[in-house]
Amino acid sequence: MRPAKQPPTSRGRDRHVLAIVVVPDTVALEIAVAQQVFGRRMPSLAAVTGDGETPYEVVLVGEQPRVVLPSGTDPGELAPLDTLLTADTVLVPGLEEPLAERSPELLAALRAARDAGARMVSFCGGAFILGRAGILDGKRATTHWVLSKEFREEFPLATLQAEHLYVDDGEVHTSGGIFSATDLALHLLSLDLGHAYANDLSRILVSAPHRPGGQAQFMKDSIRLDAEPPVESFLRWLREHLDEPLTLAQLAAHEHVSERTLVRKFRADTGMSVFDWITRERVNQAKALLETTDHPVSEIAAMVGLGTSESLRRQFERLVGTSASAYRKTFRGALVTA
Repeated sequence: MRPAKQPPTSRGRDRHVLAIVVVPDTVALEIAVAQQVFGRRMPSLAAVTGDGETPYEVVLVGEQPRVVLPSGTDPGELAPLDTLLTADTVLVPGLEEPLAERSPELLAALRAARDAGARMVSFCGGAFILGRAGILDGKRATTHWVLSKEFREEFPLATLQAEHLYVDDGEVHTSGGIFSATDLALHLLSLDLGHAYANDLSRILVSAPHRPGGQAQFMKDSIRLDAEPPVESFLRWLREHLDEPLTLAQLAAHEHVSERTLVRKFRADTGMSVFDWITRERVNQAKALLETTDHPVSEIAAMVGLGTSESLRRQFERLVGTSASAYRKTFRGALVTA
């Protein structure tokens, strides 16, 4: 394994300094992902691949000199915050309490690092720290899909793309749920060292260099405790009749309002148009049937009101980012083949 190029460095150094921000509620696994991808190579594997040296210097940085993480992991001595000012990349891993307040000193240090030219990266809920520092203003970003509502409310100047595993917006990079940290880390490695090297390392890690489908295939609105909107009785009725050929006139009559009033109230209550919501729910029902039944895709299409397998395929790929068959394989493994 030989990289096609080297990562950019600054201040006359021969290695790219990657500073990982560690706070008391950092998810230890996401520190480990960064260390595994960018840090020292395992001697047993390096002896076989010849990839013994890393062009990165990985430094753990914190407001305190040492913390024990909620998992019980002690990451060791932490460099001071001013280390961020000279880093080439600053990475904020995921957090156990992403909505918690952060110190002005930490946020100021992150802004200073950005202003000094560092590439800014977050994994999972770490995006909330970058957001609090103002680094996501005007940027496209992602975070764990479960936190989409909170992210949009707190950072209206950012464009959330929760359906993606990771988002590359120039010098700001963010990833979604916990295991998508590996997807983003390999993407950064590809940018720095070339696609071939990143692909080879993904083989060593036994992790696909790019997974299809994004976070959209994992989203399930009902997981949230506050998922039910005020119009839940109407939405419940809609869910019970998704297999029928619904029309706007029929729906307005059911609610005893004009079509225009229904359209306006529905968007105000759900943030979506009536038929965008219906299509999303039909796809959600299809996802559940793909996960839990052996029905062929054509039967599922009819059962959820999408009519034909072609209609299901088109809507499924648009909203989920992968095919119905691939989704079934992911969530049911070898149990079914249709």
